[in-house]
Amino acid sequence: MSGATLWLLLGLGLAVLVVRRRSSAVVLIAVQSLVLAVVALADALEGSAAPLVAVVLLARAAALPAILLLLVVRTREPRRVGGEGPAIARLVVGIAVVLAGVALVPAIGLDSAAAGQTAAGLLLLGIVTAATRRPVVFQALAFLIAENGVYVAALSLIGGVPALVEIGVLFDLVVIVSVAGAFGTRIHEEFGTGDSSVLRGLRD
Repeated sequence: MSGATLWLLLGLGLAVLVVRRRSSAVVLIAVQSLVLAVVALADALEGSAAPLVAVVLLARAAALPAILLLLVVRTREPRRVGGEGPAIARLVVGIAVVLAGVALVPAIGLDSAAAGQTAAGLLLLGIVTAATRRPVVFQALAFLIAENGVYVAALSLIGGVPALVEIGVLFDLVVIVSVAGAFGTRIHEEFGTGDSSVLRGLRD
């Protein structure tokens, strides 16, 4: 995986921290996932990866963003979700966490140190996204960002990851995103917003 591709993947993840519109964030992660699928397809054509892996990633890049875009359409926000803080602050936090993670990550047997650092950076960006973005759609996108980090590592792992493992991970993620979609729709129906912070006021 080239350095430019790795930088692009990180840049798309960081962009999710600052964009305002949920649909824009979904498109960013769809592009990020598609880039990984194209890399897997190129590896499959060269014989260094199983074709099934490329098929799984292509299906993932299409299906999961489609589920989230459907959620966005069904849960229109009457106003911007507040309380997330300035976008520049979220970006600074994201960059700081990624840099710290990159500095601390050990070698994990990938074909390049840059791939390992990018994988760790995306995993950390997923955590930061979940911690700083309040709409349910962004919470679901955080899982996708983190999992894209796992796929960067898988595609860069010497010998690769068995296709059955890839399918199992994809199935788990489809379940998570589908549940998040149903959960977000229910929150919107009850409270008129997709802001997950409204649940803090619930009591038994």
